[in-house]
Amino acid sequence: MATINKKENMAKYLAPSVLAQLDEYRRQIFDLRQEAYKLTGIDVLDNDTLSALSIYEIVRQYDPNYNINFARNGEDAKSLDVDIEMKASRIERKKRSGLYGLAGFQFHAMGNIEYDRYILVTRDKATLSLIRIYDIAGAENCLQIQTHLLAEREAWLARGRKDQAKMKHDVIQLPEALLQTFTAEKSMIDGVEVVRA
Repeated sequence: MATINKKENMAKYLAPSVLAQLDEYRRQIFDLRQEAYKLTGIDVLDNDTLSALSIYEIVRQYDPNYNINFARNGEDAKSLDVDIEMKASRIERKKRSGLYGLAGFQFHAMGNIEYDRYILVTRDKATLSLIRIYDIAGAENCLQIQTHLLAEREAWLARGRKDQAKMKHDVIQLPEALLQTFTAEKSMIDGVEVVRA
């Protein structure tokens, strides 16, 4: 990589020729973004949009009725009449074992957390490639997710009653370890492990 480091780990500057090449990539990306925006009114460079589209690429292969909600409110997706909550979490590959660690999926503590289907996705932190998709639609499994999240909400509220400053960070977690306890069908689609429970 053609970089000029002024201070180790403090700043990163590119050589002018590399910077020019990077700017050309940016121009091409912006041109494609504008083309898509004119067609749909959707900004494909929005993080949620990019994530949703990469998930759609896999899910549509086993659920042709799956569709994404591009509005910034309500459910994240829908299949037939079922509203779907979708979360993605980036995880790193461990250096020694080469295996991925477990994820935690973040929810707003006071947001709507009760759905009849959840799509929870892990992606490689460095490459953003999808690793696993947990597609949870079984009533008992959804109930376990909801029970966990509602307990997390109550714990968050209890912390806030003791110290109002803790109310500012309104994030609760659903651990991937819980999802791994579900009886599930597993398959590989385009190199992504799909776990349906």
